[in-house]
Amino acid sequence: MELDIFHNVKLKAGRKGLDRAVSWVYAKHTKTITEWVHGREFILVSGYEYGIDEAELLKLIEEAAQNNLSGILVEGGINFKEMPASVIKKADEKELPLFFVRGVISFLDVTHDVLALIMENRYLKIQNVSLLDKLLNAASLSQKEVDNLFCGTGISPDSYFMLAVFNINTLDTLSKRQTTDRADVLIGVARILEKHISSLFEQMGKSTIYKVNLDSVDYLLYADTEEELMEVADALSQINANVNAEHHDYDIYLSFSSILSESRNVLNGLNEAYFTGNLLNKKIFAETSKHFSDIGSYQILFYTEDKAKLLVFRDRYLKKLYEADLEGTSQLMETLHTFLLQGGNMMQTSKTLFIHRNTLQYRLERIETITGRNINGYQARRDFVNAFLIHDLFPYPEVL
Repeated sequence: MELDIFHNVKLKAGRKGLDRAVSWVYAKHTKTITEWVHGREFILVSGYEYGIDEAELLKLIEEAAQNNLSGILVEGGINFKEMPASVIKKADEKELPLFFVRGVISFLDVTHDVLALIMENRYLKIQNVSLLDKLLNAASLSQKEVDNLFCGTGISPDSYFMLAVFNINTLDTLSKRQTTDRADVLIGVARILEKHISSLFEQMGKSTIYKVNLDSVDYLLYADTEEELMEVADALSQINANVNAEHHDYDIYLSFSSILSESRNVLNGLNEAYFTGNLLNKKIFAETSKHFSDIGSYQILFYTEDKAKLLVFRDRYLKKLYEADLEGTSQLMETLHTFLLQGGNMMQTSKTLFIHRNTLQYRLERIETITGRNINGYQARRDFVNAFLIHDLFPYPEVL
């Protein structure tokens, strides 16, 4: 709609489908279109075409929806001074964008301008995605080769960098849908984010360097100073909050790496962002946006390479409690966890668990008997806290 050729074009229906991608432009010249399209084409229809009337447009909208087309532009010509209400209603029902222009519009100019935009976007997407892919394999490149990658896109290799990952978490109701439906929603969310962020980066005069995955979209952020980089991160956090507020079929968690002062550390930064995103997905933190530098003691777990040893430590302190919970309804794991979170305050723990103080006292005594540890000692509490940190990342199966 921002193209000059669309200056007098009006959107008449199908606003909910405006996030559809346009693969190509196709001028309708036959009664049916099914055998000539592959999906996502933008159809041009002339009001001067012989036989085009209200009934034909209704059939076209039905056929376009069946073939997953991106939209229709109708040139009014001599047949249509206004778009028929029945046609508008049908397009809204199909969530198919329907555009209308009175009189005549040059289909040649429309085709030229839209295809030029498509090719430009394809080039930029391939270029930017390729850059991030190459950086993720920078371990096999020399520092000079990495620097040349940045210089080739106009980015100084001496910039400060940060990885940002939007983790798209579909809600239970959506997760139960067919895989294709879920994938369509995830792709739609990625498009929404891409649109907002591309606009933001354009205002800042920066390139959008990203990679789209099935459940996430990864971005490489860069700036001349740490302060400017944090401003970019804050702007992304606001975009994330706005999109979450507008859409309710999914949650989007935004995670950031630490600030990288060396361009070769992109892969490590992405791993930091993914690790932080995993904590957000598990709802360990109340926020929907988090920096790796703000996850506290969980950073120790990130830097621990031998995960098997972490599980050994977890089991040493929690496995007997977990097994006791499997055998009954004592909820000893939850009781101890809450007790530690409340700093050992009996009254607050009782209120949080909605149990009598005597019941809490009985459970704590059982915990000490089962584990053989004094939970009032500083060292034991510290170790139990660390065991629960590991359990947050590698939980036991839920106790039914």
